[in-house]
Amino acid sequence: NLVFITAGMGGGTGTGVAPVVAEIAKEQGAIVIGMVTSPFKVERARLLKAEEGLDELRKQADTVIVLDNNRLLNYCPNFPVDKAFSVMDQLIAETVKGISETITQPSLINLDYADVRAIMKGGGLAVMLVGEAKGQDKANEVVRTALNHPLLDVDTTGATGCLLHITGGTDMSLQEAERIASLLTIELDSRANVIWGARVRKDYEGRVRCMAIMTGINSAQIIGPNNEKAFSNSMLDEKIGINAINSGSLIDRIV
Repeated sequence: NLVFITAGMGGGTGTGVAPVVAEIAKEQGAIVIGMVTSPFKVERARLLKAEEGLDELRKQADTVIVLDNNRLLNYCPNFPVDKAFSVMDQLIAETVKGISETITQPSLINLDYADVRAIMKGGGLAVMLVGEAKGQDKANEVVRTALNHPLLDVDTTGATGCLLHITGGTDMSLQEAERIASLLTIELDSRANVIWGARVRKDYEGRVRCMAIMTGINSAQIIGPNNEKAFSNSMLDEKIGINAINSGSLIDRIV
């Protein structure tokens, strides 16, 4: 029912095969989610090929999440090459696991396959948001970390869909969870389809984690030679004061 396709765009195998696999999966009635990485800016020919491959994949897959390898240069510049790429691999693995667990594991506010289908089917280009925070102001802080993750900071203004799942401890209130959902989706399209769920786990006492997939993204930051962050979350600036951060949590797990 749900097929994930991961590939590196710009070469022969990933760029050529991913759209074919997506087409076959769609013919079998599956919801197809592509998770692909884009080349480094210096790889000019591969970057052009990646853009062409992405266009083909978008025609076949329901939703395509693009992760930019260029962001690794700032996130973990001194890592050995294999460890640097494993950071991106870990991010992809966590996303697949996160989406799967929202369906298979019971929650206080449940998400099911129908919810995933509603957001992902025909979702187009998408971006993933991941954040984790602890402390008294964790509801606001988790939004800051999600929107400013150095590997994932893409303008989500005007996005048309959002699948969001929040995990917290027994101390997480309904109001706190709803505030996280509201702040994360404040700049989406006014008619955006937002579906969110929440789960309580004892090992999350005093902290909170969120994972969101924003679909219907229309941003030059997704892929291409000019993919620098060039926007301001004006409404969020006023509410919680978004400032760029550099969270080392994922790097800590890789090391």
